[in-house]
Order: sequence, then C-alpha cells, then structure tokens
Amino acid sequence: MHVRNLKVRMLGIGLSATMLFAGCGGTADGMADGTRAARMLATTVTTVPAGNPGLREADGSVHVIPTPAAAPTIVNVVTRAAQLGKSIDLADNATSDQPAIDAVLADVAPGSTVYFPNGTYNVSTIALKKSGVHIMGQSRDGAIIKSSLSLTGSAMTIMGLHDIVVGHLTFTSTWTGTYSTDTVNNNPSAGGPLNMIATGKNTYNVTIDSVVCEKFDRIGVRIGGGSHDILVKSSIARNATDVGGGGAGYGFVIMGDTHVDAATNPFLGDPLKDTYFVKLDNNTTDAPYIRHGVIVQYWAHNNLITNSHFDGTRLDSIDLHGEDEYANEVTGNPVTNSQRAAIALGNSGGGHDKTGVYNWIHDNDLVGNTLGISVEYGTQLTTIESNTIRDNASLAPVSPRGILLGSSSGTVVRNNAISNNTVPGFVAVYLSDNAAEGTEPAGGPKNWTISGNTVTNSGTPFKDMATLDSGNTIQTTW
Repeated sequence: MHVRNLKVRMLGIGLSATMLFAGCGGTADGMADGTRAARMLATTVTTVPAGNPGLREADGSVHVIPTPAAAPTIVNVVTRAAQLGKSIDLADNATSDQPAIDAVLADVAPGSTVYFPNGTYNVSTIALKKSGVHIMGQSRDGAIIKSSLSLTGSAMTIMGLHDIVVGHLTFTSTWTGTYSTDTVNNNPSAGGPLNMIATGKNTYNVTIDSVVCEKFDRIGVRIGGGSHDILVKSSIARNATDVGGGGAGYGFVIMGDTHVDAATNPFLGDPLKDTYFVKLDNNTTDAPYIRHGVIVQYWAHNNLITNSHFDGTRLDSIDLHGEDEYANEVTGNPVTNSQRAAIALGNSGGGHDKTGVYNWIHDNDLVGNTLGISVEYGTQLTTIESNTIRDNASLAPVSPRGILLGSSSGTVVRNNAISNNTVPGFVAVYLSDNAAEGTEPAGGPKNWTISGNTVTNSGTPFKDMATLDSGNTIQTTW
C-alpha cells in the first residue's frame, strides 16, 4: 500500500496549540464527578499532526466556516400561502401542505427567512430552490415537517445552493411500523424517507441548527458529495426505522460522491463531488435505534466532529468507514455505551477496507463502550492521543478492548488514559492481525508507536497477538 499523495488542503507542517482540558462529565448522562475531574484536569501542549487534519488549510492555518448571508425579510409560510391562494391548516392529518409550501418557496426572494409557525406540515419532500433563503421553525419541537415518503428520497433537499440556514424544526415521517435492533437482518417493517435532510452538488455556506431527525430509514442528516463549509449543530438523530446492513440507521453522514478505489482523491477540487470543511458540533444520537452515530466516507476530508454525544449505538458510534476518508479530526466528544467501538477507523465487508491517512483522534471521553478505539484493515498514519477510555463494567458483546490495532501502519498511540474497565477479559491495548479485506492483504500493525499511556484498574494492560507486526516502538511501563 502507498501513502496517499494528498495534493491540496492537506500539505504543510502542523501548527501548535495549547489545550486546557478538564473533566465535565463522569457518568453516562454527563454529570460531573470528582474522579473525572481529578483524572482529566491537566494542561498539555498538543502539536497538530502531519496532514493538517480537521478544519485546516494547506498552510496549517485554521479554516473558519463562513456564516451564511443574512436573510432579514421574514415571510410567514401560512400567511404567504394564503395570499397566493393556497392553504396550510397546521393539523396532523392526511391533507397535503406540499402545494402551498412549494408555492411560497418559489415566490420568496433571496434574503428571506421563511418562518414556520408551530404545527404539523404534511409533505412528501421540501426541495429548496433558491440560495439565500432561510427556513426557520417557531420551535424545534413544535414546528414539525412530516414526510409521507417510504424507502425513497429525502424529506428536505439542499442541492447546488449556498447561504442557507435550516433551524428549529422536527423532521419526522408517517411511518407507524415496529422498530428493530437487529444489525444483521434488515427490518421488514422499515419505512420513512431514506434521508431526512440531504445536501450536495456544489452546496456550501449552509448551517443546520437545532433540528430533530427521526423515523427515517437510512440517514438523519446526509452531507453528500459536493458539499463544503457546512455546519451541523445542536441537532438530534434518533429512531431510525432500520439498523440492519446496507446503509440503514446512520445519524449523521459526511461523504464524497461515491466509493472509488484510487491512489489519490479522485474528487479533489470537483465542486460536484468533493466534500470537505464540514463541522458537526454539539449533536446527539439517542439509543437504541441508531446503527452508527456518525459515518465519514468516500474520500471526505478535512472535517471536524466535536463536542457531540453519541449514546448506545448498535455498532461503532463514530465510524471512519473504510472508504479512504482522510485528514479528519475527531475531538472533544463524549461517547457512551456503544455496542462496539466508540471510534473506529477501517471497516470490513461490502467493499470496505482502509480509512485514509492523517486522521486525528484526540481528547475524547469514551465511557462504557465495548471497544474504545479501533484501527484496522490497512489504515495508515492515524494519531490517537489524550483520550480517556473508561468505566466499562459489563458491556462485552464482542471482546472488550481499550485500543485495538489490527492491520495498520504508522499509528501513534500516546498519552491516553485507560481506567476502571472491570468487565471480564478487558485488554487496554491489543494488537491483532486482520484477514484480507477489499484491496488490502492480510496483515498486522506495523511501524506503530505506543508511548505515555496510563492503564489503571483495567484488566491486562497490553497484549500482542499479531503475527504479522513489525517495526514497532512501545513504552516499557504502564
């Protein structure tokens, strides 16, 4: 395997930053406790790794996502619809509000905010047509967009547009089936739109703020190929109608156009396909009907996932999906009670294999998960540092581990704190081989560096079961 030639938005020497981090949550519900504060209160100097991961330009400077242009003209969707000869009754019933909403969206000018008073809006899909038009509900839980789509389409699409804010709305569906937690077999009762909100095709300067997405089949918020400078914040994904295979039950997704196996990013610089500079901030997923909290895939790069709480996902919570995603930063996230890994890089099956290079996983608080962090299937040049992996007392649907390194190269594991994982069979740092997957041969972890980590009351500190590993450096004490 060859290290990727990343060309732009990746090159340059990392800058330095000083981070003060203190514990602010010692239980799964985020309540503070003295043990957490004592463990985490520290001042560290962290150097950004090679490749300038996250929201960073090629020269290492921090990229700031632009605020969408203001939209000061307020247009009440109900009032304006009536003026256009249409009606919206705000009731949860079988009467479609689609024609009225479409008429208002076609009528308003850029610089307008379309205001949705509290009530239920019965639609199939809302396709935004104009840049510079904001969509704002009166309140997140009171203004409800209810889609009749089933296993097709998206409740809202934002395609080829810019300078848009969508906020304070709940997106739901008419689905009334039975939920499932089966991650192997698809739910025969699944329904709802494939996605609730979808962007792409040269969409930029978009903020999605304080929305709820529920009763969807595949994805709550889908940031698709050809999206950049997108902020998704303070939003919730929950109650997917399916968590089986084939892309079902994902909370938030950041993705390029499609999966292409290539030596370098085939979409780089293509406004219709390349996805970068996406920030997920202060979002949540709620158990138990979510397969993955976040997926990053298809060459998506230079994105930031931060300050977000993912709880009780059926599989990996934050999943860099083994489709060449690179230079992404995952930091400051509390992840709790995942049935598999809190954070995973590399994946098996369905054409997956390695995650791309220069992903940076740091300063996350991983509590009560079966696995803390896994790096597998040919993934290269990952930095894992200053994370806490703690308090797994009982969760073990698969072998419980703190940090798992499978087939990978150049992984740096440093200054992580692994503590109070008392579940039987727990290993703090575990090395193993992976079978061949996708285009990646069978292999073990190579050229890794493990240093400065602490293990307290957590089973076996270190176990190397790999037979294909080599060229490694490891700390002598734990």
